[in-house]
Amino acid sequence: MQNRLQPLTGDQIEMIHNACMGILKRVGVSFKSSEAIEIFKKNGFKVDGDTVFFNESQVFKALETVPSEFTIQARDPQKTIKIGNKNFAFGPGWAAPFVIDADGKRRTGTLKDHEDLCKLIQTSPYLDLVAGSMAIPAEFSPPEAASRMLAACLTLSDMPLVSNPCTRENGREIKEMGAIVWGKEISELDHPISIVSVNPLSPLSYSDDTLLGLMAFAGQGQALLISSMVLAGITGPIDIPGTAALEMAESLSGIVLAQLINPGVPCVCGGTSCASDMRTGGVSLGGPESLQLIGIAAQMAEFYNLPCRYGGNLTDSYSINSQSGIESALLMSAPVLSGAHFIHQSCGILGAYAAVSLEKFVIDEEVCGMIKKAVHPLEISRESLSTDLIERVGPGGSYMMQPETAMKCRTAFFPAHLTRKSTYEDWEEKEHGNIVGRAAGHVKERLDAYVKPDMDPAVEKDLNAYVRKKTNP
Repeated sequence: MQNRLQPLTGDQIEMIHNACMGILKRVGVSFKSSEAIEIFKKNGFKVDGDTVFFNESQVFKALETVPSEFTIQARDPQKTIKIGNKNFAFGPGWAAPFVIDADGKRRTGTLKDHEDLCKLIQTSPYLDLVAGSMAIPAEFSPPEAASRMLAACLTLSDMPLVSNPCTRENGREIKEMGAIVWGKEISELDHPISIVSVNPLSPLSYSDDTLLGLMAFAGQGQALLISSMVLAGITGPIDIPGTAALEMAESLSGIVLAQLINPGVPCVCGGTSCASDMRTGGVSLGGPESLQLIGIAAQMAEFYNLPCRYGGNLTDSYSINSQSGIESALLMSAPVLSGAHFIHQSCGILGAYAAVSLEKFVIDEEVCGMIKKAVHPLEISRESLSTDLIERVGPGGSYMMQPETAMKCRTAFFPAHLTRKSTYEDWEEKEHGNIVGRAAGHVKERLDAYVKPDMDPAVEKDLNAYVRKKTNP
């Protein structure tokens, strides 16, 4: 039985691979950084101005050093995670400039919003990473906001980290804060403490700021999520296979550079490409084309033996409604079922990355929990097959009052907090259709119950002093 989400034959995989290699060899990729260009030249790549050309052997040589599985260590060792092979992880919404509240009104983000998201993640049974830049605080300059958000992640959570955006300064800052928290240079640790999102500018370009960040993070051995967002019909071909090939070519080119800088540094390929709304020129995340691209990317990542990123609880909707539920559930479940290893943006996103919602965060979190339960391998044993129980109950009997049911009735099934099952009368009387209201209440309960994880007071004092120095030079 095969996965029906765009299953590719061996010949089709080879065709997409050949298209990727053709793009890299004949069209090339523009790297807007003289430092990056010098690295390519030093390693024998063909360069014309800021455009670098790759042949197949150079790509495969670089891919030899990319681990198919890697670890991101947490401040709490019990929360350290693996990504790749059979392991997958969920990260939260990231880099949203606005917040949409329970009443549907949009506003700019604040540091408190980011801190509240850190607290929700710390208390989450289903998310695997905390993240810098979840809700961008408008009350600070971008450098100060980045410092304060990273410090909040490190003090309010003890989980693995999705870094602030990929710039050289953010790479320097995670190095310096990491040394304070871990007591040594992060490059000397056994595993990276973070993964950073590295985003090409489609088509086939990397900006100077992104490249300087890539070089900083790669040099410190931090994991790199090198993924594109190609808009089919605008920044990529309108045909989905062509967009898939372009996306993979962009991702592979960045991975090659990372391996030239630091062979063996963990890298994740993939993207979040989608169709364009040809009426407006905007993004159309929530369409079936996104699912097609997920299916192709997962299979190409397997072909290259690379960990893969795709999907998330994503929607084009600006409110929590049927559209957001349909699109988010599809875009979250498809990558997990297709074999992706890192699902970024798993909780909270509205408006195609334009906003984050705390209420949608906890709704999406429940979806994450359902998916993890659905794919967790069942134990198939004599006991779980329950044949003795089935014989004892017999035809027409009831399992309700059996001791096995009584023993497991509180733990056997998924513990939903926000979705409801009831009669029509109960649904109407208790306003079960108001999931946003329940979500708002759940957010408050979680924040009220939050307990800050332990941190050595001397370490926290040094971290706070570092932030004060950075923000008040």
